[in-house]
Amino acid sequence: MTYTRNYYHILGLKAPDWNFTKQTNAADLRRAYKVALLAAHPDKTAQKKGTWTVDDVKEAYTILADSQRRAEYDNYLLHNRDTLGSSQTIPAQVPSSDFILGLELLDLSDFDREGDEHGRMQWVRACRCGAERGFSILEDELEDAESKGEKEVLVGCEGCSLWVRVGFDVEEG
Repeated sequence: MTYTRNYYHILGLKAPDWNFTKQTNAADLRRAYKVALLAAHPDKTAQKKGTWTVDDVKEAYTILADSQRRAEYDNYLLHNRDTLGSSQTIPAQVPSSDFILGLELLDLSDFDREGDEHGRMQWVRACRCGAERGFSILEDELEDAESKGEKEVLVGCEGCSLWVRVGFDVEEG
């Protein structure tokens, strides 16, 4: 297959090369996808020039999230780096902190806490679009954010394009 874009750059990630073989983990890939999607969404940013489209971001995530397709893409990228050209290697534009600050800030206590049959916790909240379980946060996502020193996570509604910031504190025990 022939590719015309550098999907890593669309998501603002470092592409693998002969000296750099560390794989981006699923949590970092998802986080980069969310940031790039917000940056590309026409309702969320006034910038139109030089940014990737929502379809570009979704395509990049679809390829990189599938381990088999990602391996094929990585192999292609390593052997055909020159064919992608410099115009395709512009990093995704990351929203400014003012943009992130413009998102509604919720607290984890605003969500309903649920457990599944495996003992994993999940927090859910309805969205104004009508999706009863529009916002969903897994315990693993909170633990990953906490391990990086973060006190907030970005969460997108599964029923519409609304995103919110969710602040949380870690309780020991």
